[in-house]
Amino acid sequence: MKIKKILAVVFLFLFVAVIAFAASADTVVYITKTGIMYHRVNCSSLRQSKIQITLGDAVKKGLNPCSRCNPPVLDDED
Repeated sequence: MKIKKILAVVFLFLFVAVIAFAASADTVVYITKTGIMYHRVNCSSLRQSKIQITLGDAVKKGLNPCSRCNPPVLDDED
């Protein structure tokens, strides 16, 4: 029974985390001149360059979220 409760809490946490990182196409993210990922404003990967872009445009360009800073992802409803 205790394992079921733990699994339920873990599932709930993951569900809330996914919702928290979902964002609209107008959300601001940052890219570099040559990178293939988009980032949060304070990501250490942005030391060389930092270009502001909307999340929608980043996704249209085929960029992926940075695994270091975990920027928001585009909500499927947009």
